[in-house]
Amino acid sequence: MVTVSSVADELDNSAGPSAAPLSAPVLAGITRLSAADTVRARIVLAIDHGMLSAGEQLPSDAEIAAALDVSEITARRALRSLADDGVVERRRGRAGGTFVAERAPATEDNAVEAYRADAVEVHRLIELRTLLESALVHQAALAATPEQIAALDEHVAAAAAAQNWTEYHAADERFHLGLASASGLDWAIPHYTDVLYRLYRYFIPYPIDYLHDANRDHSDIVEALRRHDPVRAVQIAQQHILVLHTTMFVGFDEPGPGTTT
Repeated sequence: MVTVSSVADELDNSAGPSAAPLSAPVLAGITRLSAADTVRARIVLAIDHGMLSAGEQLPSDAEIAAALDVSEITARRALRSLADDGVVERRRGRAGGTFVAERAPATEDNAVEAYRADAVEVHRLIELRTLLESALVHQAALAATPEQIAALDEHVAAAAAAQNWTEYHAADERFHLGLASASGLDWAIPHYTDVLYRLYRYFIPYPIDYLHDANRDHSDIVEALRRHDPVRAVQIAQQHILVLHTTMFVGFDEPGPGTTT
């Protein structure tokens, strides 16, 4: 479990010229993967855990690239390799696209195993994000302007209107960055965004209904900010993040450290 003191030590060390633990690459399994392998692994994990269903059409190559933070060429290469292995089907024509295979074969994939091997790192990032976002949300409840709250409302609406996981991811990212900005804690925002983007590297595609349910937390956070209620805002934010211990793939693969509220 990451503690407040350990996070404080890590933030202090990050200012040093040689340590920079929050901004330096983590020596974890996925750092050894190519960008194409990270795309491949995240899609296979989603299929393995039933997040993507047999026959389901995936978003476009460009949308997948944007959501998974790779180039479109990289996304296309990863999808082609999955098609070669029979995990997905690439169809041409007006009704074409990329579809999860009806009977996707079991795959022994080193990239997938690299993700699974990073379970401890994922749990650590969840704890770090919880502590940092709690501070940002608390301050945002005190300092957010009406214009900033209106912008957060727009991001919540965009997430609610999302038709797939790629559209939702874009709205989710804008929401959390907007929340951080509304805090006015300029010193903390770089640390928070570093942790947020590291954690995003481990997210896998989810059913849109599940994501829409998660978006209700976003709406509740904004309402707490509107009422200038930092206690309620932080409570919701912590629940929203800590549940990742059990809802990310690491929670499916092995018992997590549990959640607290």
